[in-house]
Amino acid sequence: MLIHKEITIRDLYLLLAKKIYIYRISVMEEKRLIGELLLENGFITEKQLEKALSEHEKTKEKIGKVLIRLGIISSANLGNFLSQQFGIPYVNLESYPFDFETVSVLPEGFIRSNFIIPLKKDKDTLEVAVVPPVNPSIIENVRLITGLTVKQFITTDVDFEQAVSRTFDLKFRAERYVSTLSTGKESKKEVLIINDTVTNEASILNLLNSILSDSIIKDASDIHIEPFSGKFRVRYRIDGIIYDNIALPVEVAESLISRIKVSAGLDIAERRRSQEGGFSMQYRDKFYDFRVSSMGTSLGEKIAIRILSRQSILIPLENLGMISEQQILLQKLVKKQYGIILVSGPTGSGKTTTLYSIISSILNSANQSIVTLEDPVEYNIPGIVQIQINEEIGIDFSSGVISVLRLDPNIIMIGEIRDKETARVAIEASLTGHLVFASIHTYDAASAPIRLLELGIEPYLVESSLIGVISQRLVRLVCPNCRKEYEPTLDEVSYFKEELKDEVGGKLSHGEGCPICNFSGYKGRTGIFEIFDVNDKVKKLFETKPTRKMFYDVATKIGMITMKQSALKKIVENITTIDEVKRVLGET
Repeated sequence: MLIHKEITIRDLYLLLAKKIYIYRISVMEEKRLIGELLLENGFITEKQLEKALSEHEKTKEKIGKVLIRLGIISSANLGNFLSQQFGIPYVNLESYPFDFETVSVLPEGFIRSNFIIPLKKDKDTLEVAVVPPVNPSIIENVRLITGLTVKQFITTDVDFEQAVSRTFDLKFRAERYVSTLSTGKESKKEVLIINDTVTNEASILNLLNSILSDSIIKDASDIHIEPFSGKFRVRYRIDGIIYDNIALPVEVAESLISRIKVSAGLDIAERRRSQEGGFSMQYRDKFYDFRVSSMGTSLGEKIAIRILSRQSILIPLENLGMISEQQILLQKLVKKQYGIILVSGPTGSGKTTTLYSIISSILNSANQSIVTLEDPVEYNIPGIVQIQINEEIGIDFSSGVISVLRLDPNIIMIGEIRDKETARVAIEASLTGHLVFASIHTYDAASAPIRLLELGIEPYLVESSLIGVISQRLVRLVCPNCRKEYEPTLDEVSYFKEELKDEVGGKLSHGEGCPICNFSGYKGRTGIFEIFDVNDKVKKLFETKPTRKMFYDVATKIGMITMKQSALKKIVENITTIDEVKRVLGET
């Protein structure tokens, strides 16, 4: 009997070792297998796989998650496919009724770090959803922690993240912290990264970590913490729209704001005048920069935090949203040896991303010397000299351009033209043999030359230097997980004919709303553009007293694709909706 027992234990160890070996091999081959198998089974095309692999190399996300985020495949389709490959049933977590008591049989940190979440406890069996590849040692750890037999189900990365976000939601964390205030048990322990494996001990640092990680999971671009009616509210801007998230008591919010200001290097004693700072943190395998702005209001101090992902700021030119004709025109403009190209649009319309894309995708080569002036430097681009504006030591945009000219660059990028002096030195630089790129705040492309004239720049200088204007907005994408087609109404058909002089030619799409898109029907954003080629016909207008309408009329006559026309093409391609285009263009 003893010999038989030893053999059994040995066999078990060998079996576990074999499973772990197979798991490691599956991890190494996961990217190749998932993509190739989806291609072989007709779920995706070769072009779609190439696009997803390119995005994977940039973001380091799993290939399945990339395919879902790009709208190439739905989470449910991927889950069913993985179920067939691994021989484990798939469970759709989108609307799964989680019981917090059941989920709590495993520590939150264990759940998040091992991508496994309890579903149901039935007598001596625990059902769990796990993101493949399934690590047998993790399943064994679950058995040891709970003392239960483990039954596995397959889920996807996207489903898992949404489920964890719903189960361990920010409201629960905030309430847990508030409940500890009267006990005096707040932890003083420091953390240096965004830690989503925090212990159950409530602290202001854990609350801050929870807000930061929750905002990243929900793809927020900004966090707002602001006083309102005897309390503070925490709100996220997601895809350009602000959503209420949680409400905090004044004493909790003030402690949270002080903690944020310490991290950002701000003066915590100063609560009236505006301050700006920032900090960088790691969340899982990615790095994020947080730009913090604070200012006193009549009800208390307001904090705004801009979230910048170092992995996603550099977007290839072809992924910005320009249609093919616009890309061709842009390629022609940037080949010119000198002149100024402006990128216009309101705050938050993606101007910096477009400038970075042009600089890095088209112009960044060994035979070019490129210098940028930015406030702030949002991303360090290899091969480019980037200078941070610092007015405290005398480096502003206008003086910075003058200094940069001594560095002998071919190409200069100016973060923003804000005043006459900056506009003047930018134009003078473009007239002395440099190709200059700059952003400017105007409503559309035709308004950009008018803005330069309004700043006090002489017409002959604008006429001699300006070679093109790119104007843009960001529109939300229809959520790929809940996209539904429908027949366009008569009003929608007439809306198209009025601008494109053409029929819609098929069904349109809208999102019905789901947990993945926060029930908005939209997930992600893309650009809509108009590119104004300031050619000889346009330059003749400077001999008169030109108006914005005169520039617009000439631009459209020579073939400029307007921003609205660009947007309507995206509606026809089921990328966005008519309601979204009307909202962004101010037509509603």
